[in-house]
Amino acid sequence: MAEVTVPAVDVNVSIGERPGVGPDRAALRSAYLSCLIVGWGGLFAGATGPLLSAFLPPLVQSALGDRRTIIGAVMAIDNVLLLLLVPLAGAMSDRAVANGRARLPLVLVGYALAATGMALFPLSARAGIAGVIAAMVVLYTGINLQRSPFQALVADSVPSAYRSVGNGSVIFHMCLGAIVFLMLGRMLGMQPAFLIAAGTVVAIGAAFALWLREPRVAQTRATEATYRSLAAVAWSAVRGDIPGLRAVFVSTLLLQLTFQTFTTWYALYGTERFGVRPEDVTIGFIAWAAGALIGALPGGFIGRRIGRRKTIVLGFASMAICLLALDRVGDMSRATPLIALASASWALPMANAYPLFVEPIPQHQRGVLSAMFVLCMAGGAIGDPLNGALFDMFDSYRPLFGLMAVYTALALTAVLCVPRGVGEAGTGQ
Repeated sequence: MAEVTVPAVDVNVSIGERPGVGPDRAALRSAYLSCLIVGWGGLFAGATGPLLSAFLPPLVQSALGDRRTIIGAVMAIDNVLLLLLVPLAGAMSDRAVANGRARLPLVLVGYALAATGMALFPLSARAGIAGVIAAMVVLYTGINLQRSPFQALVADSVPSAYRSVGNGSVIFHMCLGAIVFLMLGRMLGMQPAFLIAAGTVVAIGAAFALWLREPRVAQTRATEATYRSLAAVAWSAVRGDIPGLRAVFVSTLLLQLTFQTFTTWYALYGTERFGVRPEDVTIGFIAWAAGALIGALPGGFIGRRIGRRKTIVLGFASMAICLLALDRVGDMSRATPLIALASASWALPMANAYPLFVEPIPQHQRGVLSAMFVLCMAGGAIGDPLNGALFDMFDSYRPLFGLMAVYTALALTAVLCVPRGVGEAGTGQ
């Protein structure tokens, strides 16, 4: 893959705009409608992920008893399918685009499998552990099959200048879905919540099929549509042929590592640091979800206004300040608003990292490189054993927010290595 030359442009010039002239209203409405519709894909993650996190471990335990090693092996099914299906689905979707077809059907197949798995999941324990595993395979096959094609679809269906807004819409709906479906699970119980989630997934798929339009590209040469060539594209990206891409990967990994550190360890930190019951610590998780919900759409609009790189830097800087302040706070009532503010800051790089990354990538290669981006986000889980070892070394969870501040500072440093102008709106092919 040849090195991509990125021309200098005014990042404030949008689709339907001409310098010195206002935006075309019809194009503006169309762009924001695309941002709204594609954002419903975030609701898919919000409807499935939190319910699984809350109900899957107890269900597996009820089927297996207290055999923790076997429970861990069963819970790893998700990661195995993620590593297998995310890159394969990304390459398959690129093959479809290269041959003049759409990648949306692959997303819809994933939604159909996920909805089936969500509907069957509460009943699966009746068939013992075999039923639970079968439901997990169906469900996680659907979830992981749609990940990279949907990520590429965000870039395909939203004009370049609005991709930060579109990605912010995805994050907004994801956080909204997480809050709503966790509340439904708590109020109604597992089976009604999972059935409602399955219906929601079907509704999102129907909306995509009816209203989401992805542009078609002319067929590429046959040699560009082989899986071997797509693997070569991925290796070219890792090698650094695309300016700034490796730095974006590193910053994204650290961004997810920061998030994973909070979600995995905050409950233990809160009980130790604040001396409260585990039930009371959940207010911190609610504050994080609410902060991300508040920051997602503003993060997209700020990225559209001042540029993606500047917005990411702003988000990381403000997040680091909040985390350093949290490190000094010893009272939960004061920590909660700071957690929400840190999460709102986290939403700024979350809304802009993928648009910055995907801008130089041609449409028929976005699937495989989006798969790399998704795997990079999932790779934040490597922080769990790392953080565990550090907490063992300190014999305390006290350094939690200090570690998160260090990861954030490293992510900020990585973003500063992205050349100015690279990945901004309108600079891609």
